[in-house]
Amino acid sequence: MSKFNRRQFLQTTAGVAALSAFGLPAFAQDRQVRHFWWGNPERDKRTFGVIELYNSKTPGTVVSGETLGFGDYFTKLTTQIAGGNMPDVIQQGYGVLFEYIDNGAVVPLDEYVGKSLDISKIDQSAIDAGTVDGKFYALSIGANSHMAMYNSRLYAEAGITAGENFDPFGYTYDDLKRMGVEIKKATGVAGTDDNTADYQNFSDFVAQKGALLFNEDGSYGPTQDIVEEYWSIWADLRDAGATLAGQESAGLAGVSELSQLGVVTGKTATSYAWSNQLVGAQGLMEDTLAAAMYPNTPEMIPGSIVQPSQFVCLTRDSKDPEAATAYMSAFVNDPDLTGILGLERGIPSNADVRAALEPDLSAAEAVSVAFFDGIQGKTAKLAPPPPSGANEVEQTFERVAVSVLLGERPIAEVASDFLNQSRAILARA
Repeated sequence: MSKFNRRQFLQTTAGVAALSAFGLPAFAQDRQVRHFWWGNPERDKRTFGVIELYNSKTPGTVVSGETLGFGDYFTKLTTQIAGGNMPDVIQQGYGVLFEYIDNGAVVPLDEYVGKSLDISKIDQSAIDAGTVDGKFYALSIGANSHMAMYNSRLYAEAGITAGENFDPFGYTYDDLKRMGVEIKKATGVAGTDDNTADYQNFSDFVAQKGALLFNEDGSYGPTQDIVEEYWSIWADLRDAGATLAGQESAGLAGVSELSQLGVVTGKTATSYAWSNQLVGAQGLMEDTLAAAMYPNTPEMIPGSIVQPSQFVCLTRDSKDPEAATAYMSAFVNDPDLTGILGLERGIPSNADVRAALEPDLSAAEAVSVAFFDGIQGKTAKLAPPPPSGANEVEQTFERVAVSVLLGERPIAEVASDFLNQSRAILARA
């Protein structure tokens, strides 16, 4: 296997790699594979780098890359599904996987395993996560979990030190309020983003209250009391001055771009995202990011889960599934390719890949690995993929939560409205 300097490659090939986004014409005899993912500048740079290297290592196959931001990705994918022109390989998240299996957009990989697709070194937990109703549909790119990313300089200026007066793996919402106020007093920067409209945080809170987000029959699990308590906790933080004003936070509801996170823009000292996004966020700022779990209730019931950060899946529209699955196999197994990807999409599910990456981890990647070490034994069990309609429920939560941030209606009234809408969505899905 040839040796490859990941950093040198990323520095020298970014311009050339971008050309593959345009799907440059290839010779007629070349096998064609289209790969579509949602991304950010860092992810796109790495993925185009992988594509260029794979093409150079695999004569006769030409992979082309297509990428959009998270918000536009699924809109375009829906259009492609309707038009019957999906790319061969698409990126998917665990939260929406079931919907794409249900509508036939992605197809099982079982017939390619042991042939064009090698999963012999992939963690069994990752294989299980990509298996639905006994069929293997989704190849995990890496492991992921919810993460609170915080500006270590601002915390230090407020006298807050991990391991001394702050436990990153076991702190409460009351602790967050205290720290948020202290940070604001010491630095003038709000201590934390306001997660009133953050469905990821809400889903963790539901588990922390001992409930399920979706019951076994597919119905919605959160009760009126749980929704009210969650929004009331964040209203308390907001009233104490630990967060930005409600109107400013309302303008950020549903925003998923890393460049708009409060910790990146400098408006807050703490933001909340998936752990694989730490590398990308760190690349957008000078201050050093540190990592913690999401806040918890005093009972410390686990709420966050470890799940595949993203999958790569084979679509029903693939014209050459053997070539597509061979590319997917290399994407998670080939140390030259995975060396370029690093940990940007999460902790790799191949043990050999993890070992190969360790000596060359960046500082931000090392923070991610240490975070995963710290959360062991403190996470909840991975639930089955959510039912159809779950994505619309999430969008509804974000939309109605804005009225809470703006103080337009009482929390109890908005909570009742949200639950009624959610039940109706799931009933017709």
